Amino acid sequence: VELSEVLSQAEIDALLEGISKGEIEEDAAEAGKKYQVYDFRRPTKFSKENVRALQLLHESFARQLANTLAGYLRINTRCLLSSMEQVTCEEFLRSLPSPTVICECNLGSEERPVLMEMSLSLAFGIIDRILGGLGTGDVAERELTEIEKTLLEDVVMRILATLSYAWSTVVAVDFRFDKIEARPQFVQVVFPTEIVLAVSFEMEVGASEGFINLCFPYSSMQEILDALNTERWLSSRTTEKRKELALREELSAVKVPLVAVLGKVRLSLADVKSLEVDQVIRLDTGIEGHVIVKVGKRPAFYGRPGTVGRQLAVRISSRIEEE
Repeated sequence: VELSEVLSQAEIDALLEGISKGEIEEDAAEAGKKYQVYDFRRPTKFSKENVRALQLLHESFARQLANTLAGYLRINTRCLLSSMEQVTCEEFLRSLPSPTVICECNLGSEERPVLMEMSLSLAFGIIDRILGGLGTGDVAERELTEIEKTLLEDVVMRILATLSYAWSTVVAVDFRFDKIEARPQFVQVVFPTEIVLAVSFEMEVGASEGFINLCFPYSSMQEILDALNTERWLSSRTTEKRKELALREELSAVKVPLVAVLGKVRLSLADVKSLEVDQVIRLDTGIEGHVIVKVGKRPAFYGRPGTVGRQLAVRISSRIEEE
């Protein structure tokens, strides 16, 4: 202690007298200090920098997953990051309904387990869509049959592939599927007191709604946490954006065939055989109707036929929206 910090006896007496008279508050020296409650039963394992990077990463994953499932199931799909928090594995499993769909996965090896839980309403909606339905999940709360598990596994694999791709912008990982479990109490991948990062997503697949919850145990993530920081994520996004712009620039110079289809008609072989010069074939397109403009073999636009100078031409009326 420096000498300048040591009080004399007179100063000590004056300080005690001021406190006894109420002129000096006892906690005045403590007023400028800030305290934070710390729960030793739930220590914080993931740093704020890790959590922020993982939040950005999973927001990107949510957008990619919506596109992936929409393309695969041919139905409108929405996915939004709902929450992200650090809890114990026991607390995470207790928060899940029973029965449900719990996919036991790993980060490349069985020593690095990861869990993915999917709401039954969402799972049944996806299965219904795969089987040709409208994607409604109005099914009683029950466990999946073996056939339903097999159908759902393909979707789970696509979700994990999308997750691996989203993570690859920061660190190379390979999420692998192991098996599907229905009861949370039967899942034992890490110690109950192990700290996990629980990431929740709100999902809408057609008429079905539900949640997808990811569980990342700290022990499975420990080796790659150093790579999970905001600076590296933003840097990788910048590099990825540059590659995308370069690819777009290269593709913009590619020439593709553009074909205007005036109309169609079906004729019997006998009619085709009897065709002669100057005969008129009536098409299925009306006088005021639109022609279809194809890019390659894909219908892309509606148009109106006409002329420009001495050349035939097509005026684009509207874009053909994908169903």
